[in-house]
Amino acid sequence: MRPETKQSLSQVATALEHLNKELAAELAEMQRLGLPPSKIDHVRAGVKAIKDCGNMLLIWSDYIARGEVGDPVEDPEARPDPFPR
Repeated sequence: MRPETKQSLSQVATALEHLNKELAAELAEMQRLGLPPSKIDHVRAGVKAIKDCGNMLLIWSDYIARGEVGDPVEDPEARPDPFPR
């Protein structure tokens, strides 16, 4: 993996870690303020989605950067992108 790629992944990971901490603090503040549980649960679901997306981004970025992406022609389970760009 190129050093620039490693550095970029590290920066993204650090930013996501910071974002996750800040979002947790926002949830705690909402609870402290006594906002309705339904609103807190809704935001909590969004925070979880953000965290999951961030993890997926890092996993795929690392996977691609390490060059472990197989050739879809050689993978019988690979499916073409239905919405190619």
